[in-house]
Amino acid sequence: MRIMITGGGTGGHTSPAVAIIEELRARDPMLAVQWVGCKGGIEERVCAAYAIPFRPIPTRGWPRKNLLKRAVVGCIVLAGFVRAFFYIKKFRPQVVMGVGGYVSVPLTWMAQRLGVPTVLHEQNKQLGMANRVLAVRADRLLLSYPDTLGDYPDSKACLVGNPVRSGFTNPIDRVAACEKLELDPLIPVVLVCGGSQGAHTLNQALSDTISQFTPGTIQFIWMTGNADVVGARAAAAAVDTRVDVHPFIDDMATACAAATLIVSRAGASSTAELAALGRPSILVPYPHATDGHQGENARAFEEAGASLVLLDEACTGERLTDLLRQLIGNPSQLESMSEAAAAQARPVAVETIVEEVFSLVMEEAH
Repeated sequence: MRIMITGGGTGGHTSPAVAIIEELRARDPMLAVQWVGCKGGIEERVCAAYAIPFRPIPTRGWPRKNLLKRAVVGCIVLAGFVRAFFYIKKFRPQVVMGVGGYVSVPLTWMAQRLGVPTVLHEQNKQLGMANRVLAVRADRLLLSYPDTLGDYPDSKACLVGNPVRSGFTNPIDRVAACEKLELDPLIPVVLVCGGSQGAHTLNQALSDTISQFTPGTIQFIWMTGNADVVGARAAAAAVDTRVDVHPFIDDMATACAAATLIVSRAGASSTAELAALGRPSILVPYPHATDGHQGENARAFEEAGASLVLLDEACTGERLTDLLRQLIGNPSQLESMSEAAAAQARPVAVETIVEEVFSLVMEEAH
């Protein structure tokens, strides 16, 4: 099969795409795949890591107000549509799949005009702007939540869930993960991660929090992002509690498997991974996410009993410390939250998505 995948900008868009490509490769040894995204974006780094052929396309997010910026961005986007046209003509894909982000628009839009079947995957509870633009002409719209918010054609929609990488669906056990990371499996481990770029509010709060615990009662794995790593390392060096600071964690599946509790943003991939692993969490939704989708994701998990939501404006060291003490000191609550998180998982999401893709290709072939 020949497939082009497009999308990116955040780990929430790239992680599902990697999971889908892993499954496609497992099923089709002759698979030909290309990923179209922004040069220098997270999607280009992901493609390099997973040996996925990458094709850059010029595009930008659409400015909401400034007319001059709209004119400049309009020219860039137009160039993106032209390049998408030539990519499609040269590669001749049997299907184009968009996984969200503004970079997915040129290739998917052009494929729809050239008669190439298109599939969209929406990771969030709120349909993203790119998918809202593309949904009307899409052949399949694959959703992660049964009550996804937004205007889209129900006849093309199918609930599949949010795919996660194989490391999350078949994780190593907690003791083995702790041993791999040289952590004590008998002491609770809190993983704090603010997404691929880090979260400054969360990093500030944790800088104050780590000094409130005594050694031997808790261990922290702290993914800061590049911007705050120097300050985080200084804060960690000033306390006796075990705090492992990383600007980025490549093997996130092992870090999550080692964790007793996870403090995280509420991106779609993050919540899907929490569900796959059955891990309790404190979710701090990013307040400026498009259409407030992280807030919707976080509320869905809180309503299910899988998470506690801590709003960004309330995320202080004092409040975070209180919540950590409440949960770490209550194993029965952690167990209940773990069960609730696992109940949100859709373990066959990636298989269902790939079957939909193959089904669409077979329909077109006949």
